[in-house]
Amino acid sequence: MSEKVEKGRSKAAPFIPADSDAAVFLGNPHIDNLMSVVIALGAEIWADRQRLKVVERLLETEGKATTAMVEAYVPTAAEKEAWETERMAMVERVYSVLSRDTSNARPFGEERQF
Repeated sequence: MSEKVEKGRSKAAPFIPADSDAAVFLGNPHIDNLMSVVIALGAEIWADRQRLKVVERLLETEGKATTAMVEAYVPTAAEKEAWETERMAMVERVYSVLSRDTSNARPFGEERQF
């Protein structure tokens, strides 16, 4: 491990750009796009919910909440734990439908074959 590296030269491999924008993960690029939107919206909702919790706490303890106060707020360990529990409950409520069994799924209105 003590090999000398010439000054200005690295032993790191050259960067290989990923082509993730062209990759299809769920069999259809439109479904991939929809999943990206759903996940991003969930993240935005949670960020807003967490920020609201900070504003509420500041109003309770300080009687006011400014942008600077919200940005500087450091949650307690108990708050972090409670937020994580709430976040996981939200993830379960919102995203659990994505793991449902669809082996008997059919287009809406199509009769089931027995």
